[in-house]
Amino acid sequence: MNLIEVTQKYVLNTYQRAKVVFVKGKGVYLYSTEGERYIDLFPGWGVSILGHAHPRISKVISQQAKRLIHLPNNFYNEFQGELAKEIVKRAFKGKVFFCNSGAESVETAIKFCRAWGKSWNKYEIISMKNSFHGRTMGALSLTAQKKYQMPFKPLLKGAKFCKFNDIKDFEKKLSPKTCAVFLELIQGEGGINIADIDFIKKVYQICKEKNILFIVDEVQTGMGRCGKWFLFKDYGIIPDGMCLSKGLGAGFPIGAFVAHIDKADVFKPGMHASTFGGNPLACRVALEVFKIIEEEDLIKRVRFLSKKIFERLYKLKNKFKVIKEVRGKGFMIGIELKTSAQKIAERAFKNKLLINCTHQKILRLLPALNTPKELLHKGLDILEFCFKKEFK
Repeated sequence: MNLIEVTQKYVLNTYQRAKVVFVKGKGVYLYSTEGERYIDLFPGWGVSILGHAHPRISKVISQQAKRLIHLPNNFYNEFQGELAKEIVKRAFKGKVFFCNSGAESVETAIKFCRAWGKSWNKYEIISMKNSFHGRTMGALSLTAQKKYQMPFKPLLKGAKFCKFNDIKDFEKKLSPKTCAVFLELIQGEGGINIADIDFIKKVYQICKEKNILFIVDEVQTGMGRCGKWFLFKDYGIIPDGMCLSKGLGAGFPIGAFVAHIDKADVFKPGMHASTFGGNPLACRVALEVFKIIEEEDLIKRVRFLSKKIFERLYKLKNKFKVIKEVRGKGFMIGIELKTSAQKIAERAFKNKLLINCTHQKILRLLPALNTPKELLHKGLDILEFCFKKEFK
């Protein structure tokens, strides 16, 4: 049996997989068993923000793996506190819980909100329609998309769903039982939908007035992807909690929940835990990610190159009437079509360009922050070629 057949025989069938096996990555490129080279503008679903096999990340993994990989959390390790300090320094005064993924971070946030609201018998959480917060049962309960929820109902009680950017609908969903609001400032899987600043500020104000926690899911928008360390800074707010993962480890599994210092004492010893969370290897890697982003001035670079990318995409929109809208921020890009986008994604794949299709009609690009300018434009050249072929 070949590698694909072995996987199909022994691995649960939970993914739609492209017929390719990748064995090596370097920078923006992925290489298949057939020796073919692909430009990856959607690396690891936005996880690999420094590209594939960044030499400094590879070196740190190798060095730390020779020293100490795992340590239980009833002992201190030398990197966990330092990493928490780096996150807090760039976010807001708070404390950090470490885990392994975005879904775990969201689960932590849910438990945090429930524990905080218990004193007032408040347990309801409002999330946004078209949101995506993960596939574990708690995170899935806040992921307001029927296609993900239906096979697993009944889900967690107390979840309510509000129309994104609709303050009147939000006010309708409020009740004396509301303990928290949970949202993405840009809905990623939901279609690169951007939160209106007026909506966010009004929701935030209501939360402050009614003693409701305001939680942001920055699993995809964080770590510089949108031109700031964390996107909430563009909205002039300070959340009560923030979920992180994806780019935090630049490919190595790590997640985090940051609780504002005013609420951080909600969790007591024994109330929550993660066996592998905050292990020495993951934390050292994440510390190196922060250093690389700063030393290479990647966030400034994202802001500069993003303007060039969107200029090209707006020209593409004017050229191909099938493009309904181009939207996004920084290196988080969505191209909405008036028809199915799947054929474009498939044609791009055949032309050795990796992008994503979500919500049937939206192409999604999440390039690594350090993608060379010429390769960004080469990828867009391929994309334009695909539009020409598909929509002559």
